[in-house]
Amino acid sequence: MTARDGTAPFGEWRRHGWIVLPCFAGNLLGSIHAYSLGAMVTPLEAEFGWTRSGITAGLLIISVVAIFVAPAVGMAVDRFGPRRVAIPGIAFHCLALGLLSTTGGDLWNWWALWLFLAFSNMCIAPMLWTAAINSRFDRNRGMALALILCGTSVGAATIPLITTMLIDAQGWRGAYITLALIGFMTVMPLILLLFTDHRPPDAADAPPVAEEGTSRLRAVRTAASSPRFLKLGGAVLMFTTALCVFTTNGVPVLLGEGFDAVAAASIAGATGIGSLSGRLLGGFLLDRYEARKVAAIAVTLPAAACGLLLATEASLPVATVAFFMIGLSSGVEYDACAYLAARHFGMRHFGALFGIITGFILLSNGIGPAGSNLVYDLLASYEPVIWTAMGMFLGSSVLFYLLGSYPERIEQGEATGAQ
Repeated sequence: MTARDGTAPFGEWRRHGWIVLPCFAGNLLGSIHAYSLGAMVTPLEAEFGWTRSGITAGLLIISVVAIFVAPAVGMAVDRFGPRRVAIPGIAFHCLALGLLSTTGGDLWNWWALWLFLAFSNMCIAPMLWTAAINSRFDRNRGMALALILCGTSVGAATIPLITTMLIDAQGWRGAYITLALIGFMTVMPLILLLFTDHRPPDAADAPPVAEEGTSRLRAVRTAASSPRFLKLGGAVLMFTTALCVFTTNGVPVLLGEGFDAVAAASIAGATGIGSLSGRLLGGFLLDRYEARKVAAIAVTLPAAACGLLLATEASLPVATVAFFMIGLSSGVEYDACAYLAARHFGMRHFGALFGIITGFILLSNGIGPAGSNLVYDLLASYEPVIWTAMGMFLGSSVLFYLLGSYPERIEQGEATGAQ
């Protein structure tokens, strides 16, 4: 059998497999600020007396910026290629991450530094790395996406515990500086050496003039306002908002459930292990079964995990299993989002359209932690949040299923507004 471009099934891996490593590293770098924040909450709370909702509002700032900036960065990726965006973006983001160590006692200073970080984070957002993969892989797209998105899974599994250890050794300020330096020295060489641009096959036929300026914007608006895109965006927003209660905010939730800091960080790490497993399982399934059905089934797992957490109290084994299930679902679901966006809307405007999806994801990264911590500040309990999250997971499953089959026009790379 051959792929769409006539290559053998493993031809894509022989020709483009090297691109996976820098994309994996880029995704890992882009997750450090989120997965380290949970471990930072306690020392910041102790030193400055800030509320948990105030501390984690930094993620909400990133979310608001993402809504406006991510689509624009996506259009830049479509026009100039991921490499030209990624190289300055990595330097910018590592600088912004390290500058979090300079915050003073004023909460507004903390938020200002997160605003700076928000713009830097858009420059290494997932649409860069997924665009690079989607432009090279067709038959093996699901597994290739799974491998690069394992970067965030590894981050979820390791960053909370690493950050906790760095805080114990260097304090929270030193931890931020160390994380930024390690990120820069690891990722930048890989990008410079291995991360090149590649013109997708379905973009080769696009008229160079017709796709500039207002025509490009009009095509993106048409696709983004279609019922199919709204279903995908709604499913993503509901799922990831609920998910971030247990991922980026997992340590505070577990502290609120009665676990100590080390146990909470270890349990939260189970999310990353589950996510890593889910990525690989999802990649296998997406290359063989319809992605909407895979996603619809996968996002019901964390609803069951919520039930386990509500039915028990400070049980280490049960909490670990629950967080593993949540991670497993997140691994499958995010792969499915990138896969579904490419299959339903093509590669010609993938950067811009997935930039909008990225905006939804980052919006949820802010709403979930900030909202759940606001509830905790008011009620001293996360239980109402867990009940709400359960309903959102189930609602997301319905929306994924209602997406329908892949449109036939997508083989020509056209953004479609199909119902």
